[in-house]
Amino acid sequence: MPKLVVDNQPMNTETKNITDVFLITKEFKTSTEFSQYIERKARRGLAAQEGIGYIDVLCDYCIEREIEIESVKKLLSPSLKEKIKVEAENLNLLKTKPNKLPLD
Repeated sequence: MPKLVVDNQPMNTETKNITDVFLITKEFKTSTEFSQYIERKARRGLAAQEGIGYIDVLCDYCIEREIEIESVKKLLSPSLKEKIKVEAENLNLLKTKPNKLPLD
C-alpha cells in the first residue's frame, strides 16, 4: 500500500498568497492555544519584573514573524482581549468617557 505524504510547504511563495492566519495556525492548532502562549509569555515576563505586558508580547510575536497585528485579533480569546483592554486603559492608550457627577 503506498504511503500518503502531506507537504504543507507552499510550492511557490511568489504566486501563492499566504495569509497571516495560516502562518499562525501552522504553529498553533487552535486559537485557544495561541492565546495561552501569549498569556504564558506575558506572565513569565511580569514574574521576572521585566515590565513585559500582553501588548508587548503580542507585538513582539507579530514583529518576529513579520505578520500584521490586525490579523491576530481573530485568534485572541475573550479573556485575553479583556486583559489587553485593561492593560491599555492603565497605560492611557484608550479613550475613556469621563464619569459624570449628578449635579442637581
